[in-house]
Amino acid sequence: MEVLIIILLIIMFYSYLGYPLTLFFFSLFSSHKVIKDDNYTPEVSLLIAAYNEEDTIADKIKNSLELDYPKDKMEIVIVSDGSTDRTDEIVKSFESSGIKLFRVEGRVGKTEARNQAVLAMRREIIVFSDATAVYEKDAIRKLVRNFADTSVGMVSGNLTYFEKGQSSMGLATKLYWNYEKAIKKAQSKLYTLTGAVGCINAFRRRLYHVLPPNIIEDFTEPLMIVAQNYRIVYEEEAVSYERTTQKPSQEFKMRVRVIRGGMKGFIYAFRKLNFKEHRLVLFQLFGHKVLRWLMPVFLILLFIVNLLSFIFNHNMAADFLMMAQFICYAIALVGMMWKPPGIIGKVFSIPAYFVIINAASLKALLLTLTTDLEATWETNVY
Repeated sequence: MEVLIIILLIIMFYSYLGYPLTLFFFSLFSSHKVIKDDNYTPEVSLLIAAYNEEDTIADKIKNSLELDYPKDKMEIVIVSDGSTDRTDEIVKSFESSGIKLFRVEGRVGKTEARNQAVLAMRREIIVFSDATAVYEKDAIRKLVRNFADTSVGMVSGNLTYFEKGQSSMGLATKLYWNYEKAIKKAQSKLYTLTGAVGCINAFRRRLYHVLPPNIIEDFTEPLMIVAQNYRIVYEEEAVSYERTTQKPSQEFKMRVRVIRGGMKGFIYAFRKLNFKEHRLVLFQLFGHKVLRWLMPVFLILLFIVNLLSFIFNHNMAADFLMMAQFICYAIALVGMMWKPPGIIGKVFSIPAYFVIINAASLKALLLTLTTDLEATWETNVY
């Protein structure tokens, strides 16, 4: 039992710390710099996905119109996935400002709606955005300057979360995302990312791979571009803002969808990628994604084996580990069920977030093994 506990702890340590540290170390010696050109301004289509976004779409359009990019080289297209509220009406009210509406009849899901829109686009670079994302004025300039490097096929921007009010998930979400951004920077410096931020990314239109409707594009599309021997790079200065989720239930629901989409996308991409040519990508996918998705299985095994060791074979290390697990899960439960005031509540949100992510991974894993992923979903209501 002690040997199994050690193996499980090593796997967990590698997933959360060992893999990032390995990545950071090797990235220090990488010579794969991106050749950027701030004067490079290709023709761009800003594609904004929307489904029943009447509360946010006007603000998103105004934000897009204020972007610092040559007006004669950028078109703004709202892709409406069969919206049934006032979204389309609001978009049409901006037609005099050059805003275009691309409506997909029926509800087909974001991926298929974008498929149809991209196939109708003719500009060199496509920028994907969500209706809830707020861009810095120079975001698109910062994204596209990377395409001056002919090895770059896709660029992922920098998503920054902000907290509205006293969200129980705010601090934990921001800490986790800062950790993820550090990994993205190291991956990009080493050679390529294996995913992109869904609300702010850009790619060469000719490289677009039409995905099945139930495949989430922000994880899978980058892998399809890597399969064509192009790089995915991270542009830290291309900034987009989104609000954090407000409640544990919202974060759990969102994480189940994202992780499940990643698992489905991984299965799809695994059949398409030649991993003999892309060993680094395989290393990143297993270190950064697969081990994380399997983490709840490792945590459950650790708890069971540790409990058996605690009951039948007392030793100081096993007893300490058992108590540490009980304390961590107890704090997490308090953080989810009751939000203590002030800084204590924010600290309690960290183990709560850890449990939520792993519970979401477990549910996503079970759903992936037993059911097919639907093409549509409802956005979170904040």
